[in-house]
Amino acid sequence: MLEPIVPHQAFRKSLRGERATIPNLYDLFPDWTPRFHPDLEKARVEVLNPWLERWVDEPQTRAKLQAANFAIFAAIVCADASFEKLCTVAKYFAWYFVWDDQFDCGSLTNDEYGRANYQQKSKEYFEHALLQKGSRPDLSSFTKGQQMALLCWDEVGEHISACCSKDAREIILRTMLPFVESVDTVDSIYVHDCVPTVAQYWQRRDLTAAVYPVIATLLFIHAASTPVTSLQNPDLANLWKHTSYIVHITNDMLSMPKEANDGQIEGLVPVLMMNYGINCATAMEWSFQLAQVQVRGIRAIEARLRENTEQCEELSKLLTDVFIDGCKDVAMGLIHWSYHGERYFQNKEIRADYTIEFEL
Repeated sequence: MLEPIVPHQAFRKSLRGERATIPNLYDLFPDWTPRFHPDLEKARVEVLNPWLERWVDEPQTRAKLQAANFAIFAAIVCADASFEKLCTVAKYFAWYFVWDDQFDCGSLTNDEYGRANYQQKSKEYFEHALLQKGSRPDLSSFTKGQQMALLCWDEVGEHISACCSKDAREIILRTMLPFVESVDTVDSIYVHDCVPTVAQYWQRRDLTAAVYPVIATLLFIHAASTPVTSLQNPDLANLWKHTSYIVHITNDMLSMPKEANDGQIEGLVPVLMMNYGINCATAMEWSFQLAQVQVRGIRAIEARLRENTEQCEELSKLLTDVFIDGCKDVAMGLIHWSYHGERYFQNKEIRADYTIEFEL
């Protein structure tokens, strides 16, 4: 007797032949222009690539990570920072992918107990590294690759601890822990053979892309600090959430062709298609419109803060001086990195107007 085909399995087969165009994502913030740290190439060649050589043993994985050129994004968010901070942020950004690979394509992919244990030890590691909480966890039960995926962060944590206040370190930690807890295997939201609602998609997606710890790193980059209670401030919370959503949406738009061809349908575009019965082209348009809504949210916060120029409240100043432009750099810097790092497309596939047409 044949097994019934569940909805998302049939959907995978139906994707073949779908055509769509990814719009120019720079149009989200047309006034944004990337500025780069002048030592971008030096950081990549002399620091980041050797760091990956030391900490990633598998040659194919290491080559893939080096080709991703994480220094591009780091050079944007660290345009005015020291060379040392540029290098640390480049390593930190690369680390997300080194660590996440343990779950996506490493020995933890099909090991439920191992995943939970590694996540727990990772949380203990960051608590100790950033706040000296508890003792340094024993990692000896893990494979060499799993150990290295945590230990490579030592020099990142040491630099952050040397430069940041306790409040700033606690904010970074508070954004790291939910990310560590949220990482799971591919297609986990389809585990019960049900198509997730858009709300279920957002609930999971808002943590898995590590946007919040990346935003929190702006405190390290700009030598800034704020009480942990600032995370409850509506302007700061909404600014971070709008930024997070822009990153999720645009990343899901850019990654959709590659992931669909790999049989992965966890992104926003497929979820919209299945929930609303629309084609890929329409779902891509809707996704861009959703990103524009988030941009308007950031613009509204920015306008309100600019109008209150006489307000000297410390958090408002931090929002104006660090997080408004910093969050734009995070969102648009990741888009720029995706366009120029050949992460999902080769340069020849991207038109002069930065639109991308594809067929699945």
